[in-house]
Amino acid sequence: MSRPSSRAAHAAGWAGCAFVLWSACAAGVSLEVNPVRLTLSRAQSVAALTVRNASAQPTVLHLKVMAWTQDGARDQYAPTRDLLATPPIFTLLPGAVQTVRVGLRRAVDAERELAYRLYLQEIPGAAPAGTGVRIALRLGVPVFVLPQVHAAPQLRWRTEHTAGGILLHAHNTGNAHARVVELKLVAGAETAAHAAGAYVLPGQTSRWRLDFQKAPPPGARLRLMTRTDTGDMHADVALE
Repeated sequence: MSRPSSRAAHAAGWAGCAFVLWSACAAGVSLEVNPVRLTLSRAQSVAALTVRNASAQPTVLHLKVMAWTQDGARDQYAPTRDLLATPPIFTLLPGAVQTVRVGLRRAVDAERELAYRLYLQEIPGAAPAGTGVRIALRLGVPVFVLPQVHAAPQLRWRTEHTAGGILLHAHNTGNAHARVVELKLVAGAETAAHAAGAYVLPGQTSRWRLDFQKAPPPGARLRLMTRTDTGDMHADVALE
């Protein structure tokens, strides 16, 4: 199981970051990855990813491409040959940089964006003396393939009053993904916030639970403020 460092988790929340530093553990490998996601199209069927070993020990990485879909709010992954990532296995010495190339092996979809994850999986060796058990790093870089037509997300929002708090639904009726970075619901003088950091693929719905100190009653009008990778959104929603 991989675990991003606190620096990586903070950086991943901002769509405009040049790179993200991923670290498996204090004694493990750290990687700088640039960019944080890739976009392919019919006009640009190959893209490059730069991987730098920011740790003091060598590491061996294996590449794996997975098709990415969503079932409700859950991500689903399946092996695919739609993309080719090279080199499939490589060694990075401390401070060394490797360029990974990702190429499209299928036709783009006519109307909807396609989504994939490029996984960089560390092949762990023996842990250095005195460092204890090492955790193998595994990180996934989103890869999106644009359709032939113009692609854009379109989020429709709904709020629901439940016993556990306010449930916020976002349904993407567009033909491209949306990355929801931050959510705020305002009810009068109270605000409930959530750092989402989640993708909503075309045709899918994501849900978040937000808590108010004093829950607004059903039928109340709430002000929604959302930060996404395509800009800020504001909407008024009625609490069901």
